[in-house]
Amino acid sequence: MGRSGSPGVGWGLGPGFGGWWVTVWIVVLGVVGVASAAGQGAAGASGGGSGWGNLESMRVSEVGQTLAEWQRVLLIVGTILVIVLLWGGDAIRPLSLQRAGLRNVKPLPATVWLMAGFMVLLIQSLTITPIRQMEFFVGPDPESLRGVAVSQGVAYLAGVVAAFGLLSMASKAAPESGCKLNWIDFPVGFGLFLLVLPIVLLAGDLSVLIHHSLTEEGTTKAIAHPTLELIVNNRSDPWAWVLIAAAVIGAPIVEEVVYRVFVQSAFLRLTGHAWISVIVTAVIFGTMHTVGGTSPWYAAVTVGFLGLVCGGAFERTKRLGVPIAMHAAFNAGNVGMAMWMSG
Repeated sequence: MGRSGSPGVGWGLGPGFGGWWVTVWIVVLGVVGVASAAGQGAAGASGGGSGWGNLESMRVSEVGQTLAEWQRVLLIVGTILVIVLLWGGDAIRPLSLQRAGLRNVKPLPATVWLMAGFMVLLIQSLTITPIRQMEFFVGPDPESLRGVAVSQGVAYLAGVVAAFGLLSMASKAAPESGCKLNWIDFPVGFGLFLLVLPIVLLAGDLSVLIHHSLTEEGTTKAIAHPTLELIVNNRSDPWAWVLIAAAVIGAPIVEEVVYRVFVQSAFLRLTGHAWISVIVTAVIFGTMHTVGGTSPWYAAVTVGFLGLVCGGAFERTKRLGVPIAMHAAFNAGNVGMAMWMSG
């Protein structure tokens, strides 16, 4: 992306970090992050000691155990390398987003941006209640897998329609606000997700560590979201795939439009400072995932850091599809990992 602030597809890395090096870092750090997450899931799956010296003779479960033992070290190293890369490319330095050019959200007042996000969430929430009362759709038990899948699926569908409708109006009023989508956004977003994955995983790992130290609890829930639990416990039921589609497709679209476009744009309009808008929105995003006890606070920390990297990527690339792809990859990874962990 150029200094003029026109939309781009990259992080605007300096000449010392060419495209080939970025590709190498994405692959290497992505493998580190995924391997670390896999190791966490495999911890306790098999007994016995293990070490890097006899890696070739290990079974798959033993490799997972070794990765779990080295998980925090791998994540710390990966996080440091990512930060060095992004700092060297002037992606996360102070005022880096201002130097790259801010999204132009000034055509609409902050209240309009906020109200647009509120309307999407309102339409989505108002859809659930009447659907849950229609036995023809949800069956006799609205709390069953079918009931939850249908109500969430329809609610996310309504949210997506509302989000794209308001997004279309916002893009016409503020054409340089980053509201438009392009096919190239999605591979870029997936690549950036692999790049920052160690940061997100390390935040979650440290939040669990803090939780253990504060509560003296030796364990935490392996699956910290009720929707994931429902999917895992009913994986052979076709309705579980409706829930998976809602989590991997519906949720990223609705939440990224609401939080990254509407809420983040409102704070950008108010403050004129990109990083303040990114951080405040990420805090709101993570906090909202604890409302109603849907997720424990330590899981919400991971979500908050996801919001932080998605928000930074959105401001840097000025492309909505980038954070949507990052969010979808995160949710898909969580679903896959939860199903793998549960055998």
